[in-house]
Amino acid sequence: MTELHPLPPVTADERTTLEQFLDYFRSVLVRKADGIDEAQARQQVGVSAMDMLGLVRHMALVEQWWFSQAFAGSTEPDLWEDPDDHDADWHHSPADTLAVALDALHTEIDKARAVVAGATTLDALTAIDVGPPDQPDRYGPRSLRWILVHMIEEYARHCGHADVIREAIDGTT
Repeated sequence: MTELHPLPPVTADERTTLEQFLDYFRSVLVRKADGIDEAQARQQVGVSAMDMLGLVRHMALVEQWWFSQAFAGSTEPDLWEDPDDHDADWHHSPADTLAVALDALHTEIDKARAVVAGATTLDALTAIDVGPPDQPDRYGPRSLRWILVHMIEEYARHCGHADVIREAIDGTT
């Protein structure tokens, strides 16, 4: 099974703490997807349409959006772009595979780490304004610090979803 990234030392500086907590939760999600087959990757729990394949695809897209596109200003197309489906990352086809989704996630994580390493301060701002334009108090640039905290929250929430899905698949927690 995939090894978990260690938690940061309790006396680490702010940047190290944020980066290592994010890496820890990244490794939790990958570990939850480790060792399941394609049918299991599509297994849904209860009334939710969420499955492990969708979770992995979603997190790859979220990594791409916040680090490459919003922060670094890349204009590369979304991983699973569909102008008619805002949630295309969640809505996979029978041809989509967990292996491809995990490869995309690892690629985006590597790119994100490089973007973060290149930033000299946590106060650095996104290259573009983000958020709902009709809500001026929520629209505008975000700091790298804000993005790292947001990504920790995003992973923590979805790792909880992955935990429930994986436990329903084979009892693994």
